[in-house]
Amino acid sequence: MITFGPISWLLFSTYLISLCSSHDSILSVINRLDQFDRKLLDNKVDMNRMEENVLDIIDGAKTSLRAELKENIRDQVREAMAEILQGESLQDMVKSQVVSELRHLTRGYHQMKRQLHHVSRSLKDFQDKTTEFHESVLKKADVWTRENSSDICVREKHRLEIDLRKCDAYAADLKTDIERWMVLNETCQSQISQLKTALAVPATSQATKHVTSTSRSTVSTTSVTTPRPEVEKSRILIVPFESSTKHQFRQLNIHSNSLSVYQYHTMKSMTSVAYIEKTRTLLLGSYGPNRILASTLDTSQVTVLREGVWAQGMAVDEDRDIVFIATFQPQYSISRMSTQGKDFTSIIDLSKYGGVPRQITLDTRRKRIYWCNRWKLFTATYDGHGVEILATGSSMYAVTLDQTAGVLYYNNKKKLMKMTVSNNVSTEVTTLNVVPWSMILCRGTIYYGSFIPTIVGAVDVTHNSVAYTLQSISMERVRRLLLCSIP
Repeated sequence: MITFGPISWLLFSTYLISLCSSHDSILSVINRLDQFDRKLLDNKVDMNRMEENVLDIIDGAKTSLRAELKENIRDQVREAMAEILQGESLQDMVKSQVVSELRHLTRGYHQMKRQLHHVSRSLKDFQDKTTEFHESVLKKADVWTRENSSDICVREKHRLEIDLRKCDAYAADLKTDIERWMVLNETCQSQISQLKTALAVPATSQATKHVTSTSRSTVSTTSVTTPRPEVEKSRILIVPFESSTKHQFRQLNIHSNSLSVYQYHTMKSMTSVAYIEKTRTLLLGSYGPNRILASTLDTSQVTVLREGVWAQGMAVDEDRDIVFIATFQPQYSISRMSTQGKDFTSIIDLSKYGGVPRQITLDTRRKRIYWCNRWKLFTATYDGHGVEILATGSSMYAVTLDQTAGVLYYNNKKKLMKMTVSNNVSTEVTTLNVVPWSMILCRGTIYYGSFIPTIVGAVDVTHNSVAYTLQSISMERVRRLLLCSIP
């Protein structure tokens, strides 16, 4: 048997203790290495976050500097224009501006006279019906009196008297409306008189300064055409982008804001709509299959104009027989064709700008196109030249033009914006209750169809009033609404 002495036991114990100590040290080192790895990973995350913040700061600074540079350039150009434009040219510009405003007010005055005539005719018809109703009530009352009628007849007579009082109240309301129209008529006449007086007065220095600050034009110098007389629109056709409802087309009566079913079409999967006034024809874009269709207004007959085209937006220049189309397929582009579907050609390739082109509108006087693609608002000439980005934002789907006033309306998310086309300066009009998918201008009011939820809203841009909901459209699987004004 082997025996160990005290020294051997001491050495063996020391060895065991050192061995355990080294094992603990190794575990401690491994734990520290793990902690170091975690800290290193946290530092990498912090560095990435700092890099993103720096990039955001750089983008913000670029945007701010770009805006400041644009404003400085605008001021310099305004000063240069003020030095260049002097004398008779400024007076001619003032007179041209005043004549344009006078023409606009005259058109509004004649429209108001037509509405007043309509109200007067309605009042006369109502008065005739009221007279007949009075006579019938008196005859019935006389019969009931002679025949010593029962209590039931007395109650019926009382009910008819209540109805008669309601009719009298309605007649009083109509008279109040006529008085209001008369006041508007006098106001319009006064404004026209003031503008006629202004035409005879030479432009002062203050007027010169005002005109030079607002008369810079970035539009094409091509010829300006005289617009065709506009037929009064009384309905708004509401076309859902997608729906499983059988009769999914609706129409909104502008006079009464009443909603009804448009019985002539049961088509589905619509992507765009436009109206040709001189032929009373609806143009409809559809997908699945992708086509452009034509249909005579208030009939169910449909003709295929183009195959293989997914039209996201359409606008018509009737005087030149041109339809401009914002296409999603076969490619992102602005294309054009005749109103009969002939000579289809792409004039602007939009693939490099990104985003699907949406609603499109035209300035037929200056021969310019305006459209948006969710993030940007564009313009170009009729031949596709001079593509320019006018504004940027998000959820920019809808655009329409007040050609008489030279004001472009578009949306930036839920904000309704307006831009003066002579200087491309944008201002906010109001905040909408939804994001609009399409909008049209009719009688000084912007009507818009929403993205989600599906409603039709309105804004009286003449007085910059608050947006309000006209109708809520309840249909299955509907997410977007297209609008088109029709007679």
